[in-house]
Amino acid sequence: MLLKLAWLNIWRNKRRTFITATSVFFAVVLAIVFRSLTDGIYDNMIHNMVSYSSGYLQVHQKGYWDEQSIDNTFEEDEQLYQELFENPNVIHLMPRLQTFALASYTNRTKGVLVLGIDPVKEKAVNNLHKKIIDGHYIETVNDDAVVLGEGLASQLKLKVNDTLVLLGQGYHASSAAAKYRMKGIIKLGAIELNNNVVYMPLQQAQYMHGAENRLSSMSVMLNNTTDLDKLKQSLLESINPNKYEVMTWKEMMPEMDQFIEADSTGHYIIIGILYFIISFGLFGTLLMMIFERKHELGILIAIGMKKHLLGLILLLESIMISLIGCLTGVIVGILVIKWFTRYPIHLTGELKEVYEDWGIESIIYFSSNEKIFITQTLIVLILSTLLALYPGYKVLKLKPIEAINS
Repeated sequence: MLLKLAWLNIWRNKRRTFITATSVFFAVVLAIVFRSLTDGIYDNMIHNMVSYSSGYLQVHQKGYWDEQSIDNTFEEDEQLYQELFENPNVIHLMPRLQTFALASYTNRTKGVLVLGIDPVKEKAVNNLHKKIIDGHYIETVNDDAVVLGEGLASQLKLKVNDTLVLLGQGYHASSAAAKYRMKGIIKLGAIELNNNVVYMPLQQAQYMHGAENRLSSMSVMLNNTTDLDKLKQSLLESINPNKYEVMTWKEMMPEMDQFIEADSTGHYIIIGILYFIISFGLFGTLLMMIFERKHELGILIAIGMKKHLLGLILLLESIMISLIGCLTGVIVGILVIKWFTRYPIHLTGELKEVYEDWGIESIIYFSSNEKIFITQTLIVLILSTLLALYPGYKVLKLKPIEAINS
């Protein structure tokens, strides 16, 4: 009976119900869109960083991370690929052979990072071919050519089709020396990488270092990255933990993780201010509701209506109005996020250049993680419910004669 009475009451004054529900509606929509935007930016930033380097997870030989030597590489194994792909969250595996060498051209020499990669797999994940600013991208694993970072090519005064000499240490202290045609120049946003990297087809890197069929690491790209520690554990259970080690990008790049944590604190403050403003808006509409119904409430108490039952009805009314606002807010929020997920915002002008200089796509993506919709809706609903306690409190303190005469 109380639920039915509360439902009928909220439609007695449609204007008041509409104003209150609209306040909740905009609160939910704003909270969902803001959180989706910030999570989307972070997810895109992380994807851009890990695709070039570690992957969301990295598999390497046990002990390699403490001593990153070519002697601590492992033999490429088809069974390892199969075991990793058994996990439904694994969508890409990128084998790499990472070493260091001296790069020389004419009278210029510089220490460089040599990355032996599978060009096809790297192309599918991080679009390296689209970042070539001069020349061409390496196409196959046995292509007898290299691609240099723009900064490194500038320091060595190299141009496309020039010959680069590399000298380093191979597997088990063997000599590693070779010369390669520079096929292209690539511009990467990560300044350190851009100034030091030499991309080389995987088979050529293995041959140069006398490390045929060996890898320094296997970068793992995932479909769902919400619980990396759990995914890491599931991969460890599917491979030989005595031979291989699995690390998350947070363990390998703690500085980046700390930067995101610190930056997200600022966003929490902003969304906290947003909730504060939302709360005042909701509180104002509830005060208006009490003021408008003061005479009515006084009469109900005077004819024998129990104050605690009347307070409960008002609470139920507020919760129902909040639910209407939350439901419509979630529906509109889903439509807005779906639109921006399908048609992300493309930055232009100086802002585009800033993003690209830092190796981040000049596109603002929105996150469609279902937790965003659930969490933000629950927060607004809880705020609405807590604020709805105030009308009940006012009813308990209400004096019928004063209310009737007001």
